[in-house]
Amino acid sequence: MSIIVVDNQVVHYEVLGRGRPVLFLHGWMGSWRYWFPTMEYVKRSYRAYSFDFWGFGESRRKSTTESIQNYSNQVIRFLDALGIDRVLLVGHSMGGMVALKTAIDHPTRIARVVTVGAPIVGSSLSWLLKLTYHRPLADTLAGAPWLRRFLFRHFLGETNDPAVHEILDDSLKSSASTLQRSIASMLYTDLRPELPKLAVPALIVHGGRDEIVNPNQADLFHHVPLAQVVVMPKSRHFPFLDEAEQFNTLLLGFLGNDHSSFRTGIAPQTVVRSSLMP
Repeated sequence: MSIIVVDNQVVHYEVLGRGRPVLFLHGWMGSWRYWFPTMEYVKRSYRAYSFDFWGFGESRRKSTTESIQNYSNQVIRFLDALGIDRVLLVGHSMGGMVALKTAIDHPTRIARVVTVGAPIVGSSLSWLLKLTYHRPLADTLAGAPWLRRFLFRHFLGETNDPAVHEILDDSLKSSASTLQRSIASMLYTDLRPELPKLAVPALIVHGGRDEIVNPNQADLFHHVPLAQVVVMPKSRHFPFLDEAEQFNTLLLGFLGNDHSSFRTGIAPQTVVRSSLMP
């Protein structure tokens, strides 16, 4: 475990491998931990980082309100604290929304961005997540560890990670206020007006069977020149766990600027919805 203090608040992070830096961002109710299998794969060619957002996992929140904008600020402040000038950024779900926002606002700091199952419009979230916008329901969820574990296990779907219990344990560490405020921020976020400003290459991945974020979010990138959109029909909300081998091939091809991976490295059932412009 590694700890760094950012804006007088503790941030827990992990790092694997050597090479060009890649930063992985987790989603709502999660932590860095579920990215571990992907980081283990990526570390062969890159230096893989992942941290817990303030209020999640082992990162403590003292003064920062949970929001997409503040989490985007956390990304930049984290890079500043570690002396990383430019990074490849990968975000899942809420973390994907943060990653895209950061890439749009800070194109000189983000070389390439990958979003996985990310809501672009808050209304794309499932009704189940929308319920936690109401504080009494967030309190109920926070106060019932068995319910949190059950829900997050359902979100994860099938995974071969032998340490899945660690992932589930981390899902219990965020407070009711963190759960409610982060959901509220996602619900009130609409990145559609900002998409034309995207100035770095982007890979947008969605699971065709996603029950948490509507896969129709992929359609919003049809006219974004720097976006490559891939829908993985067999995957749910965690394509990097559901179809790990296929996702890893896709990810490394994009991070390494190997456009040929999009032509020959993807299984036939994967649907490519738009093409990456040179």
